[in-house]
Amino acid sequence: MKDPETLQAEYSTKRTEMEKYILVVLFLVQQRWSYVIGKELADNEITTKQWLMMIVMSHAFRNPPSLQEVAEAMSTTHQNVKQLATRLEDRGFLKIERDPDNKRILRLKVTEKCHEYWEKRTPEDIKTINKHFNGLNDEEIRFLFEIMGKLEKISQNLYDEAKK
Repeated sequence: MKDPETLQAEYSTKRTEMEKYILVVLFLVQQRWSYVIGKELADNEITTKQWLMMIVMSHAFRNPPSLQEVAEAMSTTHQNVKQLATRLEDRGFLKIERDPDNKRILRLKVTEKCHEYWEKRTPEDIKTINKHFNGLNDEEIRFLFEIMGKLEKISQNLYDEAKK
């Protein structure tokens, strides 16, 4: 029989190997899903980053957010959001407007065209989302949902620490 220290060391090594695998697989899944979603959005001339930004804007904010607020929500830079917003404004999906109370702040407002676009896409998007999780049963989806929530919190804490 192995002593407790040996068992702990073996477990620690196995856990680290599993963590490495999970980390790599999460990056690969993100890359593959980004590619697949990008191909599906290509007909609408929207990139996956623009798509993500519109989703974040519609779900994370009740009022028109500033460029900086969107950047923080997406864990990216103000400059990246400005580039995405400018392209979306050119396509008529949003307006970039100065804050009436503080002229230094730029706010992003979705347009009616944006709302119409998402309403039109809803049935198609549901099919797309379902394809990405085909093969997982309801219990696995629930567990994955809970785990992803925990991973999101951990990643936010790590991100906040790295920014200091």
